Amino acid sequence: MKLSTHILIAGFLCSVYSIAGCADHDSDPIKENGEATVSTVSASPGDIDKSRRNAITTAVQKVSPAVVGINVTEVRQFRERDPWFRFFFGDRVYEQNVHSLGSGWVLTSDGYIVTNDHVAGNATEIVVTMTGGKQYPARLIGSDPVTDIALIKIETEVDLPYLELGDSEDALVGEWSIAFGNPFGLFATSAKPTVTVGVISAIDVTLEQREGRVYRDMIQTDAAINSGNSGG
Repeated sequence: MKLSTHILIAGFLCSVYSIAGCADHDSDPIKENGEATVSTVSASPGDIDKSRRNAITTAVQKVSPAVVGINVTEVRQFRERDPWFRFFFGDRVYEQNVHSLGSGWVLTSDGYIVTNDHVAGNATEIVVTMTGGKQYPARLIGSDPVTDIALIKIETEVDLPYLELGDSEDALVGEWSIAFGNPFGLFATSAKPTVTVGVISAIDVTLEQREGRVYRDMIQTDAAINSGNSGG
């Protein structure tokens, strides 16, 4: 919606410029011999291609190779909820493997990857899918529930494309934001991240979930984020 607005504004300004340009030549629209003069401006395919490239498309080209998909297996404990079962057999706790999806990005060329704590913090098995489709097993290095950050590591014999950490203190409300990730596990079919665009809606946000978990110093965006985007 925001990009469309900018395009409409740009089109309007171009129209105004064209009208003004015509007005400048109204004083002499016809040569002395009575022939009308027509000015034409042609744009080459190269010019059109350059006009399509902006800060967002440049960022996508730079960042995408370092974005990964993450498949996680976690063992969770559940209590039997059936009251009849509990009446006859007591309060029973059982374990179950739960599979989930997330995203991440490569921090160093030797395989350290950043994701969310709620994605990999309690994982018993982690598989990373690189842009291009190659998969690696990963291990959890550490995680922090308060900032919702986790660090995992894959072993590879080649240097990986990686990204440098930015400074969140420099973020401005209203700036463009781009969400890269693996929504709905699309890495399994496309082997590359998806991209959605919005703005930074708020900074230094503290969120408390129903189970009492608190997330601090969050950055809020209105870019579309779906299940599986977490960690990107």
